[in-house]
Amino acid sequence: MAPSTEGSDGAIKAVIFDLDGTIIDTESLVLEVVRCVIESHGKTLTAEAATQALGMRPAEAWQAVATTLGIRATGQELYEQSEPLLRDRWHEAPLLPGVARLIAHLSMHAIPLALATSTPRATLERKLSTKDAMRAAFQPHLCICGDDVENGKPAPDCFTAVAKRLGLPPSACLVIEDAPAGVTAATAAGMRVVAVPSILQKGGRPSELYPQPNPAACAGCIEILPSLLEFRPEQYGLPPFEDRIGETIPMHPVLHLRGTVVPGFGRGSRELGIPTANLDADSLRGSLAEAVTGIFAGWATLPGAYPGQVFPMCMSIGWNPVFANREKTAEPWILHDFGAGANFCGQEIRLIVCAFIRPEANFESLQALIDRIHRDAEVSKEALAHPAYQQQKENPFLLPAAAAADGGAARHAAAGAAGSGEAAAAAAGGEQQQ
Repeated sequence: MAPSTEGSDGAIKAVIFDLDGTIIDTESLVLEVVRCVIESHGKTLTAEAATQALGMRPAEAWQAVATTLGIRATGQELYEQSEPLLRDRWHEAPLLPGVARLIAHLSMHAIPLALATSTPRATLERKLSTKDAMRAAFQPHLCICGDDVENGKPAPDCFTAVAKRLGLPPSACLVIEDAPAGVTAATAAGMRVVAVPSILQKGGRPSELYPQPNPAACAGCIEILPSLLEFRPEQYGLPPFEDRIGETIPMHPVLHLRGTVVPGFGRGSRELGIPTANLDADSLRGSLAEAVTGIFAGWATLPGAYPGQVFPMCMSIGWNPVFANREKTAEPWILHDFGAGANFCGQEIRLIVCAFIRPEANFESLQALIDRIHRDAEVSKEALAHPAYQQQKENPFLLPAAAAADGGAARHAAAGAAGSGEAAAAAAGGEQQQ
């Protein structure tokens, strides 16, 4: 069933975004710091504690963590311990997949956009300091911050305030949130909510703290999506996207992944007949948002084994529901025949992920999974022939040695040009002196 688009006066007329974990991937950065702070108190961060704190104002979030884990410090004390570690790094947080595409699309169609965040206003400026497109999309008076209201999420204050500034009834506003506290707050404000969880439980499941979505509801959670790449504007009475390339969605920006090929579970070759080059988990933690999953296409290089060569690839990122993995994996299938016995374990692999194909899915049989993977490979090959994707084949990230050589040649040419210029100037000066 498609979600309801009926407000008190018609279809949805504005979209309100949360910030952290919805627009920008601060969650990965915060989790890194939070783990460090918690370990200094002799505790270990749990998924339950992390999810409980999502969406709250900083000191309140820390208090939730302290209460859940039994830390003998106040939320304010923990906040003051963590903030110096984060203050100078907020600008590093990247946009989450699908965000730039959706916000550009809504802006192009003059759909009013607003921000309702638990972030303090001063911190908001730091988080968006390097993101010109986001600052341009959200007018300052339509950005409600945690210190602009009396009560933070899960209270509805920030959403109620932004609806008033939009001049719209809550029923005409669609909220996009990542946190259970934000979903609760928007529901209490009388708005419909699309939840895009930023932290998942083991196995890739959303926390039970998210309510069961009801697509027909006039307020509350109407849908839970794995990412904004899966957002379909037309389901909410908004203009549809028109940018698909074949059966793929372009990634803006593209993802850069670099790691070491490690042994997988052995299923790719043994059970599926599909050899994959699995990335080590540590490289994923530093490069991908906690909840990014799906089937993607792009380009791969193995600089040590095949210098100068770029290969098409199709990749699964996630927990693989068919095999019920307990840890998140990235499994690129390089679409090239390397011959029997090819083994890349221990080799560096570089990936440009430029296209989204579909979300992860469960299948009724192993053969159904195999058929779908081969279909994904065909979709990848067809789409990667498009000029928009072909240009990513030349991305310097893929061929660092070539980029370094080109840079050296450019520097040499520049030095030569400068030397020629100096010689010419000296000659001209000499002529003038004669």
